[in-house]
Amino acid sequence: MSIELLQGRLPVTENPGLDSTDPRLDEIATLSQAGKYTEAAALSEALLADGIYDIRLIGFFLFGYWLEYGLTSILTLIDCLNTIILDNWPAIGPVSNRNKNLEKSLDWLFRQILKKIHYEENKNTSLWQQWQASASAVDVDKILESGETFRFAINQQLEDKAVAVVDQWSKIEKWLLTFRQLAYCPPEPVQAESEQSADDHAPTTAFKTVALDTKTSYPLALLLKKLAAFEQVLEENKFPQAALLADDINQTLYNFDPKLYFPKLFETFVRLQVLNFETLIVYADQREDPQWQAMQEWLKVDIDSFIKH
Repeated sequence: MSIELLQGRLPVTENPGLDSTDPRLDEIATLSQAGKYTEAAALSEALLADGIYDIRLIGFFLFGYWLEYGLTSILTLIDCLNTIILDNWPAIGPVSNRNKNLEKSLDWLFRQILKKIHYEENKNTSLWQQWQASASAVDVDKILESGETFRFAINQQLEDKAVAVVDQWSKIEKWLLTFRQLAYCPPEPVQAESEQSADDHAPTTAFKTVALDTKTSYPLALLLKKLAAFEQVLEENKFPQAALLADDINQTLYNFDPKLYFPKLFETFVRLQVLNFETLIVYADQREDPQWQAMQEWLKVDIDSFIKH
């Protein structure tokens, strides 16, 4: 798949795209419905190469491109969509119902990507293992950064009709954030157990000093960027932008998951909880027990004594 066909400035024609009754479009749609995505993408590519820029063709083509080049090519795919929407929209057809076709095409594209991702992950296929081995946290961060531009572009173009597309893209983002934690990171040095605390009277516990990851996670970096932007636009009296940023930040705080923002802080807890799941789940039905509740109060007021005894 030659992504260069959709990069750069596209020529604007009087009536871009295909007529809805064009048999070539019907043939491509039929191939896609039969699960022959590579064939559908190849036929779409041939039409794009002839200068027929139709958003429906672009959806089929981009899915074929992603299937060919793998997980991290989502970055190129999203960059391509940003260019199409922000720079080349007048060159894209069909003119009739263009926004509706954009909505439907991208909703389909993102659904197909999610479906493929979940299949490979659930089956633990060789392709899934290849993704884990080859993709890095930096790759994921670049995709998420480009995704912010995409959110702006699609909301600007579709306005209140962008909900379905943004929802599907949000699901991909959420999966990417989880996948990011699987990306390879060099292990941090472990403090030797023979090293003694400066406090000779400190209680002996299973705790180790937790060092926060000096690499800021992408969600945290983005939140900090938005907080700074909020202050800036207020200083510049750009109140509509400030209101939008405030709403976005409050939504982030309302749905705040600290594990996504401070993954290194919680990685040991999450791993040990999973590894000891069968042992811990036995106590799940004791939360209403008076002794359990008394222990909770003890934990709140004196964690060191709680652990020691």
